[in-house]
Amino acid sequence: MKRVSIACLIGAALVSGHLRLTAAETANLRHVMSMYFDQKEAGFKQPEGVACDARGRVIVADTGNGRLVLFTLLEGKLGGGNEIRLPQITAPSLIHVTSKGDLCVLDGKQRRIVRLGPDGAFKAVLAFDGAPPPATIVLKSFAIDAFDNVYALDVFSGRVLMLDARGRFQRALSLPADAGFIADVAVDTTGTVFLVDSIKRRLYWASKDAAEFSRLGGDLTQQLGTMPSSLTASKGMLFVAEGSGSSIIAFGRDGSFLSRQLKPGWEEGTLNHPSQVCINDRDEVFVADRDNSRIQVFRLVR
Repeated sequence: MKRVSIACLIGAALVSGHLRLTAAETANLRHVMSMYFDQKEAGFKQPEGVACDARGRVIVADTGNGRLVLFTLLEGKLGGGNEIRLPQITAPSLIHVTSKGDLCVLDGKQRRIVRLGPDGAFKAVLAFDGAPPPATIVLKSFAIDAFDNVYALDVFSGRVLMLDARGRFQRALSLPADAGFIADVAVDTTGTVFLVDSIKRRLYWASKDAAEFSRLGGDLTQQLGTMPSSLTASKGMLFVAEGSGSSIIAFGRDGSFLSRQLKPGWEEGTLNHPSQVCINDRDEVFVADRDNSRIQVFRLVR
């Protein structure tokens, strides 16, 4: 693969890999840029996470290198690329940014959430104060709402633990009894919680005060050809990254299919096992393109 510097391959051409677009299409992705290196041109290695915020920050979970890399993207110009290495984080796999700019990072090996300040300085490990038994909590994923409440997916006990911004337990929701394997959790601006089932290829939802999860939409096996790996709730839509299928599928909040975007490959604008997706308020879409060892940036065109 040809390597380029940080500000690589900015373009406005529509990616030719859109699949099965319909007249109801509402979420086209146009490739803008790909990121391969930090500011010292040290390459990424299978990055699984990427976060973004309204300040123009882009934070990469460079999983294979055991580090974070902080960028800024403002008015089309990419800057920064500073590396953060901490002993508290060995394999960063997922990142979310709080309203105060703190970074919450899931360590995929240690199965814990580490909170950092906006500059990347260590603050604390999320403690799950007051969480009900069992004491063993195995985290697969987590999400953060607009009030910095945390929704932690505990696959050991089959539940979503809801915590306040300080990590104090609020309530728990059991995962659906008919689920196969819940791969990810997401939350939207209304406090609605969503789940994606990677084996049975289903979506579930629970409103802010619901006592249990319910099915969202119908049978999605026609839309999700392979196991989905992550879920993002943004812009009134749900975006599912299909890992081995190397596509991003957009659904409405009611679970209705909108479009399948992109295709497998190594060229710019194609994917090889995408994982986390982040969408900022400028309709810039950041995708951790794991097996291509890069972060890709798209523009959401509706």
